[in-house]
Amino acid sequence: MMVHLRPFSGRLACLAISTTAVASIATASPGPDTHQLAVVPNDNRRAAGTLDGRVLTLSLRAAHGAWQPEGPAGPTVSIEALGESSSSSLTAPAPLIRVHEGTQIAASLRNDLPSMLSVHGLCSRDGTPCSTLDVPPGETREVRFTAGAAGTYHYWASAFGAPIPFREMGGAFIIDPAGSAADPGRVMVITEWSNLTPAQLGQVLAADFPDRVFEGFKPGIGFMINGLSWPATERLTYRVGERVRWRIVNLTSQAHPLHLHGFYFEVDSLGDGMQDRPVAASDRHSVVTHLVPPGTTMAMTWTPEREGNWLFHCHIMQHVSPERRVSPHAGSHGGAHVDHDASGGMAGMIMGITVRGAAAPASAVGAAPRTARKLTLAMERGTAGTDRSFGFKLSGDGIDPAADRMSTPGPTLVLRRDEPVEITVVNHLGERTALHWHGMELESIYDGVHGWSGIDKRLAPMIEPDSSFIVRFTPPRTGTFMYHTHVHDERQLPLGMYGPMIVIDPEQRFNPETDHVLILGRSGVDPSAPNVLLPTTPVVVNGERAPELVWTAGTRHRVRLINITPDDIFSVSLETPQGPVAWTPITKDGAPLPEGLRKQTPARQTIAVGETYDFAVDLPPGRRRFWIEVRSTAGKWEAQGVINVR
Repeated sequence: MMVHLRPFSGRLACLAISTTAVASIATASPGPDTHQLAVVPNDNRRAAGTLDGRVLTLSLRAAHGAWQPEGPAGPTVSIEALGESSSSSLTAPAPLIRVHEGTQIAASLRNDLPSMLSVHGLCSRDGTPCSTLDVPPGETREVRFTAGAAGTYHYWASAFGAPIPFREMGGAFIIDPAGSAADPGRVMVITEWSNLTPAQLGQVLAADFPDRVFEGFKPGIGFMINGLSWPATERLTYRVGERVRWRIVNLTSQAHPLHLHGFYFEVDSLGDGMQDRPVAASDRHSVVTHLVPPGTTMAMTWTPEREGNWLFHCHIMQHVSPERRVSPHAGSHGGAHVDHDASGGMAGMIMGITVRGAAAPASAVGAAPRTARKLTLAMERGTAGTDRSFGFKLSGDGIDPAADRMSTPGPTLVLRRDEPVEITVVNHLGERTALHWHGMELESIYDGVHGWSGIDKRLAPMIEPDSSFIVRFTPPRTGTFMYHTHVHDERQLPLGMYGPMIVIDPEQRFNPETDHVLILGRSGVDPSAPNVLLPTTPVVVNGERAPELVWTAGTRHRVRLINITPDDIFSVSLETPQGPVAWTPITKDGAPLPEGLRKQTPARQTIAVGETYDFAVDLPPGRRRFWIEVRSTAGKWEAQGVINVR
């Protein structure tokens, strides 16, 4: 029997668990099990097997092993994993297979597990179907094939019939172009772990899921990069101006909107494990967040332009929350878990990046420094009836004093390109917090990751209650961005700790009558959230469940769409009774789209948390009415707003 369970991150994709898997479900223990093989993290820098001419001989085995995803000082988890037969250990993720096009691969796999092993992806990538290799317990099977088209692929195995790798039995399969040196870029494999037990699985089967609360039931779901969870993940170091190439392999049941702090990146190719499709040079564009669906791959490039510490991580809060640790911190609610170092408020699929200055710094050339515009952004605590909420007050240069009132979400922060700004962030929340300027290119210390942003010993602090922190930057480009809490305690964001940030040209005036910000969030905190598999707090648009807006007929409008929910991926559309209106994409994450992608289309867009999109909508003369519709990717209605055109 098969059940579909949505874990805490499960608004995004179903995790399929077979009841036959119960015997092999992992449990955590305080120290290594000396009777099991060690499962060591795999940084995917060494290719497995032995290459003799154009033939790679690869010998793998599957077995149980003892794994420490949070580093040597963390708990030990017993898992199924793959490793090379010649090694005394297994690896998480599975060994890297890396060859050139046309290489003959002679692979064998021994199954030391007590159940049938199904192996997927050990095949050519030449367009022909890929057969599954079934290996009975205690036996070995062999397969031989020729590496096909160059690209980023994956292979994986399952010991209990699930249609996904589930935990660490999967790895990268890279094929480099014939006649060229192997690409020196890094390979990052994202994997998944769960601690479901038979009793917990029984609760899911017996309940009216997902509308029931399961008292005392909180499954542990962990997401790892190259076999480790932050803060144990590898630290990557680059120099200013260095061209960086990464290959991402998503071997989990979940979609991941992957976000790079401080810099833009370009997506070079996208794949599904069997095919890798390069993005046409004319269609490549800069992004700061890109959604990587389950079982897919992405190749990306970027260039670090400023020194400091930065992050690359999934923007789904449940995938980077300390609640997802194998052994969560005690007292992790109410903001108490947030230490002064970055490890206190995050876990899971996060990579830390340090950028060092260029070997020969360029001379400073440019106009004389300009006086910074001074603003104050005060974070406030309030109530709406019996419900608590957080919000912001904005004051300072160019801000109407009459607008100095708390708003949830925060007010639209309108800045100008190339105009320096100095923002004093004041904390009146009664608890610690940190504020991230999402998508903004700025000095590292102002990026908002407490205890990490900055360089060497000059690091961004936690903003303590009744204290402040001054943020300074000069927006280098126009576009749609956001500011939001970077404390992952699952409370501050849905209580209102976010807001839109718009950068316009110096000579431009922001006109809210034709320039419309639609920011998607969730409102409030369910008091029983620790025991609920799916949070039930409502989706809101600009802080409202059903906003009513007025647009002017006979003119062009700009729609700035922002998703800063904790975990969601939505389909957003502008609908009429006859179907969607038309719009034209303009920008993604604040960066302009190439001309080939600026084509009028029906007004429907999938948007993941951490993404922004801008569209142009041309409205003909005449009164009419249409609506904003927000649905889950599965089609469930989440929110709706009315637009009256007059």
